[in-house]
Amino acid sequence: MTDPVLTYAREQQAAFLADLAEMVNLDCGTEYKPGVDAAGAMMRRHLLSLGAEVVAFPLDDYGDCLLGTLRGSGEANIFLIGHLDTVYPVGTAEARPMRIEGNRALGPGVADMKDGLLAGVYALRALQALGLDTFGTVHFFCNSEEEVGSPMSRRLYPRIAAGCDAALVLESGRPNGDIVTARKGSAFYTLKVMGRAAHAGVEPEKGASAILELAYLTIGLHQLNGIRPGVTINVGVVQGGTKGNVVPAEASAQVDVRALTRDDLALVHERIQALVARPTVPGVAVTVTGQPDNPPMPRTPANAALAALALAAAEAAGFAVGENLSGGVSDANFCAGQGVPTLDGLGPVGGDDHSPDEYLELDSIAPRIAMLARLIHLISVRYGELRSLRSSL
Repeated sequence: MTDPVLTYAREQQAAFLADLAEMVNLDCGTEYKPGVDAAGAMMRRHLLSLGAEVVAFPLDDYGDCLLGTLRGSGEANIFLIGHLDTVYPVGTAEARPMRIEGNRALGPGVADMKDGLLAGVYALRALQALGLDTFGTVHFFCNSEEEVGSPMSRRLYPRIAAGCDAALVLESGRPNGDIVTARKGSAFYTLKVMGRAAHAGVEPEKGASAILELAYLTIGLHQLNGIRPGVTINVGVVQGGTKGNVVPAEASAQVDVRALTRDDLALVHERIQALVARPTVPGVAVTVTGQPDNPPMPRTPANAALAALALAAAEAAGFAVGENLSGGVSDANFCAGQGVPTLDGLGPVGGDDHSPDEYLELDSIAPRIAMLARLIHLISVRYGELRSLRSSL
């Protein structure tokens, strides 16, 4: 027997695609506030149509964030999260509006993550239409600057997430359909080396090469890879020097660190401080700025229980999903950092994000909406278990 939630989602797919095209065909690059606010206005309209109360969080340098609050007939409190912004410059939407090719929709932001925002809306519509809106409250947050690390909205998450039984982040499912049940945490550092300039041909001995010191530091940093399972360190940007015949007096590097636990991030932080405190090249001085920035999202017992509900929700919709550990960070990290059971990758399936080939798989839309709706309903039924697991940590 076909799941009625899936049947409803299939009946709504044409409307979903029309709404998706409207949103994808907006320029929503993070720095383009008018476009992000236009996408926010669309989401406001959708949330109001559900009967939600909508509050805006005005921002000067970015689009405004939105919070829609929808009340149901039960007790569970659920946090849905998606972002309005993309990485694409102004003019991209006009040059590459959404188009359909076979089983794929293509366009800027089609999978990252306009589809996820709308999947949340349509899942809630399905629950209302079928009388399954047995949650207590759904808080639907629309972030406006996720693509640059959520510098402002991350401050809002603690108070919204505090009383929630689960946080569901609506990023697209992995290309194989997996949901994300754990994410690494991250830290970002900038190293600056000050040396001493000298003529490289006439009197190089009077110089102190900042680039040479940075080379030693780069090797030392990369040797920290794997000091704990899952720890990665990458020196991604290096700069330095002025001319080929001058011993370089300055050099700098940007360093990315990922780890599975807070303790591992702290260990790497200590090792980086120790490295820069002992320069190899005489006469140079090294400074480092940065610290752990995004907390890990571990697969806690509560997360495992929430993942089991997601797998059951997918099964009810007629398909199977797996679990994924991601080295990337998202807004899920901030919710997990508050101790809230959190899942990510719950939107329709897509890929090639941030590229001209970004795509959404059309045949994943209805099943993933049905899975999300069923998951919200199952959380409403099993919220006591999640509360118990969370309080036991």
